[in-house]
Amino acid sequence: MRADVRTALRELVRPGSAAAVVCLGDTLTHLPTRGDVAALFADAAAALAPGGTAVFGYRDLTVPLTGTDRFLPVRATEDRIMTCFLEYPDDYNDYTVVVHDLIHTRDGTHPGADWTLTAHSYRKLRLSHAWLLEQLRTAGLRVRHEESGPGGMRTVVLGR
Repeated sequence: MRADVRTALRELVRPGSAAAVVCLGDTLTHLPTRGDVAALFADAAAALAPGGTAVFGYRDLTVPLTGTDRFLPVRATEDRIMTCFLEYPDDYNDYTVVVHDLIHTRDGTHPGADWTLTAHSYRKLRLSHAWLLEQLRTAGLRVRHEESGPGGMRTVVLGR
């Protein structure tokens, strides 16, 4: 790890010098607070050169999923399958969801190898698209393009 995403732009990038800032996957929802997300957007705007591009991807989990929709495939290879399962316990709020990562692995070097399950749980932010767009505008970024994908994945391409 080179730097914490929450401080990397301020520490490693000269203001107004970056042609692009990219944060994809579901990184934004792993930040500890919404304030951290808003600060990252402000840092991205400050780091971008005039005409620069920022790209942010995240999973919009603001509408609670139910039944089997709560199981989201993440990645699968011949020897590794990762799925996450979302839970909205009684103490959940509009800002977080509990994610359970289920990772099945096997040693592919042995024919007929058994699968091993590893599970982890953690809270994740629930960021609505409207809130996210407002924070991006507040940071001084303008939307150039938006895309919605499976499982609530969203990508926003912005300019300074």
